[in-house]
Amino acid sequence: MHKIWLLLNGLVLVTGCIYLLNVNQQPADTKIEAEAADVMSREPLAIEVMLEKHYIDGQTEVEQRTETITSMEDFWSYYEDWNLVEQKQGFMRFRKDMNDISPYVKTYGYFGLKDGVLTIFEGIPVNEAVIHSFFHIDTDELESNLLEDLQNGIKIETKADYERVLETYRSYHHSEAVSS
Repeated sequence: MHKIWLLLNGLVLVTGCIYLLNVNQQPADTKIEAEAADVMSREPLAIEVMLEKHYIDGQTEVEQRTETITSMEDFWSYYEDWNLVEQKQGFMRFRKDMNDISPYVKTYGYFGLKDGVLTIFEGIPVNEAVIHSFFHIDTDELESNLLEDLQNGIKIETKADYERVLETYRSYHHSEAVSS
């Protein structure tokens, strides 16, 4: 009986030692993993970011930059007003629809006519550098001053200018399709 008692005590002692070694080992592994994750999270991540701004005049501005991300939370907060349209390893493409005309059209844009089509030109219409075409206009129906304005070019400086001209000439719209 004494031998059985010693054998049982020995078995309990060995089991207890194994348990204690296991318990002490586990937090060390977890601690090492946590430290590694902490180090990895502190290292900045560099990615290529493409920003596309789409304006109501049909123009698109594209900007590419390299972002160094130290905090994903800050990164997403910075781009919260943008729509993520593409993401792959080391690259993100964002898009934003702008409720305005493009800076390019504000600087260079003039409404005019090309082959009877209401068109935005780069500079005055005689240069014939087309930025965007809209719709055919029945020029026979136009008041002479409106036709003259288009022939001379109507400068576009604001969204209000853009909308006003479109609205003014929309009533003279001729139903032929236009390819822009």
